[in-house]
Amino acid sequence: MSASLEPKISRTSSVDEKQDNVLLLSQIQKLIQKKDNNNLYKLLKKNKKSRTSYKKLKYEGVIYKIGQNLCIKADRRIDYVAKLIKIVKLVDNNDEIYPLIKVQWYYRKFELGDIPKNYMDYISENEVFKTNEYDYIEIESIVSLAQILTYEEFDKLETMNDTTYFMRAAYINQTFQPPIEEWATTCICQKPPNPDLKYIQCEACQEWCHLKCVDLTKDKAKKLLNFVCPKCQQ
Repeated sequence: MSASLEPKISRTSSVDEKQDNVLLLSQIQKLIQKKDNNNLYKLLKKNKKSRTSYKKLKYEGVIYKIGQNLCIKADRRIDYVAKLIKIVKLVDNNDEIYPLIKVQWYYRKFELGDIPKNYMDYISENEVFKTNEYDYIEIESIVSLAQILTYEEFDKLETMNDTTYFMRAAYINQTFQPPIEEWATTCICQKPPNPDLKYIQCEACQEWCHLKCVDLTKDKAKKLLNFVCPKCQQ
């Protein structure tokens, strides 16, 4: 009796496997359509053929390594910036491969939340803030490598490109760390420096001052042979 039941059990098992596979493929397609790569990773990471320990990848002729900073495609002209944390190859039951990367996001000025408008005056278009936010994204989202410097290193650059940024704070849970009030300051206004703005250096104290704070235009500043700030004139 038991022998006669074996084929039936085998067929039932095969049908169940096919149904499970169809369900899995349906889930995968829905997640891909939604671009929900975080849940796609959770769904397929347990597959024995999936690998999550790659140290580097090659995309469009460029080699990218764990720990490097990247420019990531955005829905606008300005790129996002992120650190490469993990490289994974996910595989489904049909041996279809889904390569993804895990990134840690940096925020740029246009991504910052509801912060006071006067704070925005201190923040550069080339400034980034490390966050505690992570995502899995498509490898095809990579635009290029990004270079992230300290403010001091960035300020010394004579030339730069669109992939060069600087960082002087993190942005965790919508809070700057350290707070803006603790950032280094400059000018007679004693506000944090923003390299996007125009400055002039005092010959006496060597302090850099905003042109608008010392009532100068760009043209007037160019014509000055020597500049002494109001504080040193007193």
